[in-house]
Amino acid sequence: MVNVILTGASIPYKETRFLTPPKTTYAVYLDNVEVRGADYCNLIEEHSVTIELYEYEKDSGAETRIETQFNALGLEYTKQARYWLEDEQLYQVIYEFDYIAKG
Repeated sequence: MVNVILTGASIPYKETRFLTPPKTTYAVYLDNVEVRGADYCNLIEEHSVTIELYEYEKDSGAETRIETQFNALGLEYTKQARYWLEDEQLYQVIYEFDYIAKG
């Protein structure tokens, strides 16, 4: 799901972190998964995903592209306000969403 969203938004991304971050707007994501089912058969995966968007300069276009992907997929999401990371000299916007995958 994250691949569809961030590839569709044309934003470079990695799971957890970049060893060497790109010199452009980029994202990292965390995907917490809970697996369950019935009678020794785990067929349901509940995903809680956090996408952290990092911007060297305010990049409303990147945010719009991500939100367009959410809307196209019909995903409900939470967007936190953009804030400045002084130590990193970057802006950060956090998106959170949940989805269920059935196997």
